[in-house]
Amino acid sequence: MLMLFVLLLTVAVSASVMLFHLVRARNKRHLLAGVNGLACEASDPVGISVLCSSRGDLAQIENLLAVEYARYEVVVVIDALRYADCVREIVARYRMIGVEWHASLELPTTGVRALGRSRKRCYRRLVLVDRASDTPEGDFNAATEVATYDYVLPVRDHQYLRTDAIVRLAVELGEHPVGAVSLVRSLMGEPATLLSREAVVAAGGFESHPLRQIPSCARIALYEPVLFCKKCRTIRIPLLLQLSGAVMLVSGVVAATVVGWWPLTAVLLTLALVWAAAMCGKLTLNDLSEEVPIGEKMQGKLPVKNFTKS
Repeated sequence: MLMLFVLLLTVAVSASVMLFHLVRARNKRHLLAGVNGLACEASDPVGISVLCSSRGDLAQIENLLAVEYARYEVVVVIDALRYADCVREIVARYRMIGVEWHASLELPTTGVRALGRSRKRCYRRLVLVDRASDTPEGDFNAATEVATYDYVLPVRDHQYLRTDAIVRLAVELGEHPVGAVSLVRSLMGEPATLLSREAVVAAGGFESHPLRQIPSCARIALYEPVLFCKKCRTIRIPLLLQLSGAVMLVSGVVAATVVGWWPLTAVLLTLALVWAAAMCGKLTLNDLSEEVPIGEKMQGKLPVKNFTKS
């Protein structure tokens, strides 16, 4: 009986903590949505470089470039020999110009053939790295070598940014002293991890798993999604089934309490907390599952622009 009580208490505490963080993150996101301009201004000192290991997905690149945040850039690593048609389209669309590659030797980087930067004003934050394909970790190392800002966000193939994700990450960083946070990790939806560039360099690159070397005091857990994948589908639970589950749980708790079956009451209350946390997480994902990906909102009307400062 004691073991059962300890187990129920552990599950109940974990579910309560998760529920608290989910509700807090959801309320904070809605608050920031109403003061988007103030959030951008307040978090302006924080710079973020998105590192994209691309396999020729032009829609993904357009999505990443559509972020309206000042201190932001997109570093795309792609094999120009393997995806020649895609690279030609990128060069023509964003008016890329070749620049010299100056490796800093901070990270193990091989296979880089050329480096390009966009000169079109509305896409000035695009950097294109031509590198022979091998592993995403190798691509991220090459992208980190040329990244401008102190924080990097690795994005793999077929991953897209959610609306205001960059501003949301910048706000989280802005709430702590400069340099105090080395990692912001999203615990919802598609895996996403924002890393300090210094932490990646200190670890010796992405192959060395820099996440394992960052202490817990320098980590932030974000209880809302940052990235999404078009290939992933949201699991939907019918509303009637949700209401039926809630009614059954409430009825069970009331009945067990009236009869005096306290162990069963404790079990049902724990299940109710777990159910509430799961439903709150589902609401968080569903709030963003129907949104139009940034970069596609203006498709067919006007070119999507990335308004940034030099």
